[in-house]
Amino acid sequence: MHERMLDKSTQPSDAEMTDFIGHPVADAWSALRHFLAETYNIAPVFNPGGKKYGWNLQHRAGGRPLCEMYPENGSFTALVVLGKVELEQALGKIDTFGPVVQKALLETPRFHDGCWMYIRVSDPSTCQQDVQDIQRLILVKKKPPKKKADSPG
Repeated sequence: MHERMLDKSTQPSDAEMTDFIGHPVADAWSALRHFLAETYNIAPVFNPGGKKYGWNLQHRAGGRPLCEMYPENGSFTALVVLGKVELEQALGKIDTFGPVVQKALLETPRFHDGCWMYIRVSDPSTCQQDVQDIQRLILVKKKPPKKKADSPG
């Protein structure tokens, strides 16, 4: 079991979460948070989680879950839920993903409406690739909103 932030009495700060994860994996955590904030213009909701899961950040777009992030000592886990059609799209590009996301795509149990992929980012040598792959899964799940073009002045 990976050590998670289970103390529900105090919501951890961003700095406490990144310190808990530790570098260089914390840089990948920050990159994924930045991607979600910038691409979808959303702020995470802090959730104290259950007994086993601990504090997590829930990123929702249009009321639907986009990605949940669980800080762990030395790693973090990203939860990406793909519907049946989205899963088929991701599987169609499976060769373009790194080994961590390929394994999640192939081994996550399937339900009639898709799958819940818990993707652990823990290896410093692959964490940047893992986050890029997670970002691509999120882009399959939900296209980013169109940015408003600057009006000519």
